[in-house]
Amino acid sequence: MRFFLLPFSLVYGAVIFLRNLLFNLGLIHSKKISYSIGIGNLSMGGTGKSPLAIYLADFILNLGGEPALLSRGYGRETKGFLEVETTSSSSCVGDEPLMFKQRFGAKAHVFVCENRTVGSDKIRKQKPNCTLLYDDILQHRKIKSEFCILTTPYNAPFHKDYLLPIGRLREPRSNAKRADCILITKCPNRMSLAETSAFKQALSIHEKPVFFSTIEYRKMHPLGKAIGEIKNILLVTGIADPRHLIEYLKTSHKIETISFPDHHAFGKSDIEKIHEKFGIFDPKESIILTTEKDKVRLSKFESLISNDNTPWYYQPMNILIQDEEKFKSLIKEHVRKI
Repeated sequence: MRFFLLPFSLVYGAVIFLRNLLFNLGLIHSKKISYSIGIGNLSMGGTGKSPLAIYLADFILNLGGEPALLSRGYGRETKGFLEVETTSSSSCVGDEPLMFKQRFGAKAHVFVCENRTVGSDKIRKQKPNCTLLYDDILQHRKIKSEFCILTTPYNAPFHKDYLLPIGRLREPRSNAKRADCILITKCPNRMSLAETSAFKQALSIHEKPVFFSTIEYRKMHPLGKAIGEIKNILLVTGIADPRHLIEYLKTSHKIETISFPDHHAFGKSDIEKIHEKFGIFDPKESIILTTEKDKVRLSKFESLISNDNTPWYYQPMNILIQDEEKFKSLIKEHVRKI
């Protein structure tokens, strides 16, 4: 099958190469944004950008800084520059920006704008002292952040992948050179020295520092009704890759899953389908669990969920970074005002 897709992959690669060449030659201008950190990837979704954005916001806050996230707001039904509030709807601002805002509240600013240059200028006027965080910035070359972190997942790293449509890469592997460091995400809790060395050796061609991160799942939070002991879980997800969460839950619970596409816009019929499947569970020790990102898209059905008296929960998570002090020092070295 890959053989037949090769011509399309070559054409796609040629277009990407030409576009990047125009930027590299200065024929298309890139604007460097001071006091900014960019998060990006080379492949299609599910690389761990959202938890990293949360980690960086916490880092900035702990240093006494003022984080401001700028996102395109993927999947929103609106256009232009908008500030995200905790009461915003995911259809207006996108699920990831809303999740971020609901996590931090007034401690962090969140904005959406499909034009990152326009969005950056507006934020700088409104929040001149903020440290800008860019979500999914690597392909948006009209903006250049002071420090850029390339994320790639442990189980599907970019150096083993191929360009679309053969693989999932949006850009050639060589374009990792535009990042300042590479973060391997969703790593096992215990990685051997041989594993980390193998990753570093494979990525050494890019001459960038390589770091490793693991997911830390926090206590499940009820959305309404809470129960005592939890033994059975119906996991409902609309994210790119729920496998890591599934494997984690399997270690201590009996689970069934309902998986929707990434950024799925839930409808009333979906809730009815979910509750219908949950009906086969023993209600005494069972819950419906969703992710923190999916929670914001499900919030419009809060009354339906509450009226049904079904125990819905969501799963918060953070990331832990190996060699954390070295990682933070590298950021502070490039982003001198945080």
